Amino acid sequence: MADKIILLTHEYPPIRGGAGVYCYELANAASALGSEIEVVAPQGSTLHAKPKLRELTWKGSQSWISSLRLLFFIRKFYNRKDEKFLLHAADMGVCKAFIRFGFLLPSQNRIMVTIHGSELLKFTRNPIERFFFHCFLQKCETIHVLSKFNYEKCSKFCIPAIPKLKLTRGAPSRVVNNVTEQNRKDQDPEVLRILCVGRIHPRKGQLLLLQAASVLPAEVQSNIQFILVGPIKDKRYHQEVLSLSHKFSGKIQFKGDISETKLSAYYSSSHIFGLTPITLKDSVEGFGFVYLEASAYGLPIIATRVGGVEDAVLDGKTGLLSNPQNLDELARNLLKLTESKKLRKEMGIQGQKWSAQHNWARIAKEIYKDS
Repeated sequence: MADKIILLTHEYPPIRGGAGVYCYELANAASALGSEIEVVAPQGSTLHAKPKLRELTWKGSQSWISSLRLLFFIRKFYNRKDEKFLLHAADMGVCKAFIRFGFLLPSQNRIMVTIHGSELLKFTRNPIERFFFHCFLQKCETIHVLSKFNYEKCSKFCIPAIPKLKLTRGAPSRVVNNVTEQNRKDQDPEVLRILCVGRIHPRKGQLLLLQAASVLPAEVQSNIQFILVGPIKDKRYHQEVLSLSHKFSGKIQFKGDISETKLSAYYSSSHIFGLTPITLKDSVEGFGFVYLEASAYGLPIIATRVGGVEDAVLDGKTGLLSNPQNLDELARNLLKLTESKKLRKEMGIQGQKWSAQHNWARIAKEIYKDS
């Protein structure tokens, strides 16, 4: 009999983010395929009949107290002599708890982990945490990574774990209805809409994108409308973005955290998708589900070569990538897409084909094939 899967995460819808998308889509796909799976997620998470959702009763994921509470939670509900579980540490907070208090995990259960990206920066700086992270990876039955970037980093960090490493990319998080050029023509035909979806935070690079747009010719700027979607996570950074917006002669709209319906409408009516993340000392873009999502809507992409972005955006085919330290290159790429409707259409078509190759059912089969 297959072991019951327990997917543990501190990020789950309605909380948005890459880890939340990954956990939600993977759990639902596995459940649809017939796997017995239960999700452990924060209080207030989106409820569904299947898979079963068990809510954590406390807030926070990074503190030592939160980590300890999670381990006692696991011992309470998933420590049975007559039943084995596959514990899937599917986000960084859970991974951190397992690193700190892994000795409390029920010994009869199997352990699987997904490395999104920032774990390899956060858990390798402190020598003590680095040691226990190394030990934890060796205890895992399987280590899933979302990009070549993560695979290479993890291979160098923990050589004994290489046989357990599996490169398993993500997929778009929504079903896309037919999107035609008419959707985009129905808006103001003189305005080129560039959509940017991501929390307002330095790592997401909205400031870099607007800096590049601000050096474009004035006549090009005046025809551009930026639509920024996402919650404000850094108020100081938000003020920096706002101050730069006064130097840009086009339009910039901040939409905040919006509904799925409204977001879908913005995807359908935009011409370009732009998100230019940078790498901070302990945080990096692990994959970029949002790029595949934009590609599914037929949007050409402007992005940067950081972390796992190159696994989601095919440079020169589905979008244009730039070095985050090279503002001129980014501005040139942005100008190429704004000036060429033909290039936008070609990349949009290639993007839809590329996005269609990524499927959550296939991913769930691959991840849980031995469970």
